Amino acid sequence: MTIKVRLSGEPAEIEELVAHLCEGFEVAGGDRAYPNRGSFGVRVYLEVRPRGDQPPKRRVPSERVNPSHEEIEP
Repeated sequence: MTIKVRLSGEPAEIEELVAHLCEGFEVAGGDRAYPNRGSFGVRVYLEVRPRGDQPPKRRVPSERVNPSHEEIEP
């Protein structure tokens, strides 16, 4: 499984996040930053995949909860 990611922000913050991602994932890309058009900072494109030496994480089922609107007082 490979996930393509685009990061946008300040160069130092992106570099810090990429280093953090490299601790738990195989990361390709991130070596070239492009200036954002019409906005501040830069953008970086990555391909991220789980490391082969780590066991797959167990999925935890989630439940959607819709609160009753009748309980809300104005």
